[in-house]
Amino acid sequence: MARAPATWSPDPGRAAGRTSSRRARCAAALACALAVAPDIPRALEDEPDADAAPTVSTRAWTTRSLTVGFFDDYLGLPKGKLEDDNGFVANLRITAELPDGDRGLLRLGLSEQLITERGGLDRVDDGRVYAAWQRFLGPSPARGLIVGWMVGLQVVGDLGGSVMQDWAHQTVFSGRHLGGRGVNQLQYRYPSGYDVLAHVGGLAKLVQPLGGPWSLRGGVEGVLGLGTGYFGELHPFVAIAYATRFVEIEFREGAGIYGTNVQPLTMPGGYVTGVLESQPSIHVSVLGPSWMPTTLAFDLEWNRGDSRQHVGGFTVGARF
Repeated sequence: MARAPATWSPDPGRAAGRTSSRRARCAAALACALAVAPDIPRALEDEPDADAAPTVSTRAWTTRSLTVGFFDDYLGLPKGKLEDDNGFVANLRITAELPDGDRGLLRLGLSEQLITERGGLDRVDDGRVYAAWQRFLGPSPARGLIVGWMVGLQVVGDLGGSVMQDWAHQTVFSGRHLGGRGVNQLQYRYPSGYDVLAHVGGLAKLVQPLGGPWSLRGGVEGVLGLGTGYFGELHPFVAIAYATRFVEIEFREGAGIYGTNVQPLTMPGGYVTGVLESQPSIHVSVLGPSWMPTTLAFDLEWNRGDSRQHVGGFTVGARF
């Protein structure tokens, strides 16, 4: 006798449990999606455009670097009657840049500036060490407002800067030198004693993209030093910049005004005080590819004010 085929009938309790379990899983997945959803537009907004090449200014805020720069009146352009290795000469700068969180940049610097008397025999070193911190308040360092502060120390006196000048004239140039006479006599007299000043300063800079690799920049930076004397400087500026993945060029129209009672700094060829001077400049920076993380920069600044400086220099370094 054939048996009727067995038919499956669900267990009401088990079926209800499966249905309840599926509903719970769906509810949990929906809750997770709703929790993540507000972050999706923000993540898409922060994600860089794949078609846009990162600019130098953006990369500078995400890459550690160490650079060494040398600047001198002899390297300045255009050449003129006062281009005679007098004034601001033999400037050595060492700078380290370290990203500070998501929106900050820490810069540590050391500089040694030799100032020589134009038409005389005096010379003096202006040495500075500082720490500066910047923070960008816009969507990226390449767009919006950047603010910063600086603290440092300035020492004026005989700091050994003459070693660079003496070596250059003994081994490279055939003009002014120690032991010479008249116009061929190199400056050798340092002031007696030292001046020591503590520095505080600030920076405000606005960057506005103009489309493509071009941007407009402007702002102001200033420093005030107090100690055995006082020293202050203020620099407003506007600039237009062209920046790509490997090259940045900035044309800047700046101005500077200085004030100090440290007498060696105000010798002929040194700082001119109480006068707002035009200080246009050009800055060219070239970054190597990722497999050769090098930095090469050239700077040129000329002063149309009373001191008539034409200072040029170059910087080399590495990113890591």
